[in-house]
Amino acid sequence: MSIPHNKANIVVPVTDSTSLRQIAHSSGSTPWDIVEIRVDRIPEIHQFIPDISAIPAPIILTCRHPDEGGSNDLYSPERRSDMLEPLIPHAAAIDIEIANAAEMHETINLARLSGLTVILSFHDFTTTPDDRQLQDIIKEGIAKKSDLIKIATTTDNPTQLCRLLSLFSTPSDKPLALMGMGKLGMASRLIAAQSGSVLNYAAMDKATASGQWPVEEFRNLIER
Repeated sequence: MSIPHNKANIVVPVTDSTSLRQIAHSSGSTPWDIVEIRVDRIPEIHQFIPDISAIPAPIILTCRHPDEGGSNDLYSPERRSDMLEPLIPHAAAIDIEIANAAEMHETINLARLSGLTVILSFHDFTTTPDDRQLQDIIKEGIAKKSDLIKIATTTDNPTQLCRLLSLFSTPSDKPLALMGMGKLGMASRLIAAQSGSVLNYAAMDKATASGQWPVEEFRNLIER
């Protein structure tokens, strides 16, 4: 299964083994299109490869660096690679921070050789960078040969929200996934989904980032 680049996909993050098993054994229609497995939050992840292979949806692998919200002190690129690489045969995409793409190049190359979509991402949990910085982030993602660029920033006021969403007007041959966190995070995600964001994160149970809608409500609102 692959990641569609021509629609507003709804993504649910999985951060524990209970949710992983629940999704793996779901049947019938689901309110999500894609499942993100937060490898950094499930240290025993390799025990659940049979469950991962049973998930009836495209899978994004994310082993987030602690500087951008990751868990369990996974600063070492070797440790992150060791956790990610055995899972690559079961995934459709891998998400690596733009800032850490160089040190994770071997894992990224393996993902590319395996036909995965390479998502390069940026996260700011305090603000939304200014227009020039945002443009530089896009340029860096393109230079590092991403297939899809994901940017998540804090949107506590209308100025920050407009600055983030203005990226949809930036000429680029790369699909974008944009999302806000903070006070206007929920508003940002609805607007982003309607404006062309390829990945739109929602909560299966408890939100993993501020601004996430409950997944069923988010699906209903988007379809409305």
